[in-house]
Amino acid sequence: MKYKIMRRVFLGGALSIVSLLSVVNASVLTGNVTVDNEYNVYLSTNDNAQGILVSSDNSWYESEVFTATLAAGTDYFLHVEGVDTGGFEGFLGNFSLDSADHLFSNNIAQLLTNTIDWSVSTTGWGNYGNTSSYGDNTAYPWYANTRPAIDVTSAAEWIWSEDDTATHVYFSTAITAVPAPSTMAIFGLALAGFAYSRSKKQA
Repeated sequence: MKYKIMRRVFLGGALSIVSLLSVVNASVLTGNVTVDNEYNVYLSTNDNAQGILVSSDNSWYESEVFTATLAAGTDYFLHVEGVDTGGFEGFLGNFSLDSADHLFSNNIAQLLTNTIDWSVSTTGWGNYGNTSSYGDNTAYPWYANTRPAIDVTSAAEWIWSEDDTATHVYFSTAITAVPAPSTMAIFGLALAGFAYSRSKKQA
């Protein structure tokens, strides 16, 4: 009986601490984006759904900066809809997160446009395939223009669909919520206490 009461007290206290520690701060996503020629940026919790509009622009000569708040504990997909109205086409950007509560698909808090971490579709949100690179921010024909928010040394690449005739494309990358390490540690401690109390009772 004594061990049973101790076990309940221990588990109750540990789970209360877990509940308190699970309340973590939201992350702020910052993006610097340009698309030749137009774009819309969305945040979605479903990779096959468009999501909520957070930024748009139709002037590719300079990059635009946007911010968006990510709810703690929620996974997201960053969606960029690119439109080419003639001539050359490409999507260029760099992105960052202000906390370790979320990470990009490359498992860090910074992400550039590249052919590894982004998928693209020409038919809508879903049925994603591989992207194609036209080179970094200094590549022809864009090198003559200035984009102060996207440093030429950042190694961000101009990307598009492998089908370079596509005039409407849909880019996607994942942003994953990260459990707080302290929460996981307390949860492990609670399990250890439970196992210990069981072994004492059986002894």
